[in-house]
Amino acid sequence: MQTLEIALLSTLLLFPLVDLVLEKYKFRNKCAEYIKTSVMLWVVTGFLFFCFLIGVLKIDPPQYLPSASWKGYLAIFMFAVFIGYMKYVLSSIHKDASVRLQVLKAFKVGGESFVEILPTSHKEFLFFTLLVSVSAGVCEELIFRWYLYSFIEQHTGGLVAVIGSSIIFGLWHTYLGWKHVTKTAVVGLLLCGIYLYFESIVVAILAHIFMDVYSGSVAFIARKAQGAELTNA
Repeated sequence: MQTLEIALLSTLLLFPLVDLVLEKYKFRNKCAEYIKTSVMLWVVTGFLFFCFLIGVLKIDPPQYLPSASWKGYLAIFMFAVFIGYMKYVLSSIHKDASVRLQVLKAFKVGGESFVEILPTSHKEFLFFTLLVSVSAGVCEELIFRWYLYSFIEQHTGGLVAVIGSSIIFGLWHTYLGWKHVTKTAVVGLLLCGIYLYFESIVVAILAHIFMDVYSGSVAFIARKAQGAELTNA
């Protein structure tokens, strides 16, 4: 293992600690915080690609599209169903006050750090959707499902690679609290399963982006509708 790869692995393992320190110096402007988070992700991903391009990493390049065409069609169908489900949920939140209250309570249970990262204004929603969700989807899938899974799989085995990469993925979200570390690790297992089944990093990236967009949209619509209801009361 070369020095640069050791530096890369050290960066991935120490990133949660750095993130915890930076949590104490957050920007008051949420959009600025979104930019900071995205820049950090792209810097790490850029380092990853630099190491790969100069031949330091002994892994295969990611497979972009499914090798079987039917898996591609299945992925398209899966995303279409998810979009339909998301529209239904958002419509229910907007129209039904009881559903809206349940959503808002669920977010509060998630903890203050989790609530703070979710968008509340139109501008924040755009930044969260177009910048944070896309950056997290692209960068984290390349880091965890492509590189880290491949690295661990080479030295141990497939099952250990799935579990190990997912646990580290969960630890990257320590700043949200240990409850979210566990939840995110489970999501990591799901995304790893998607990556391996569809044999496509693009499908995994899109699934990750859709999940993040869903969370941001639910929070934004619930808060917006609740605010309008209180204003009209």
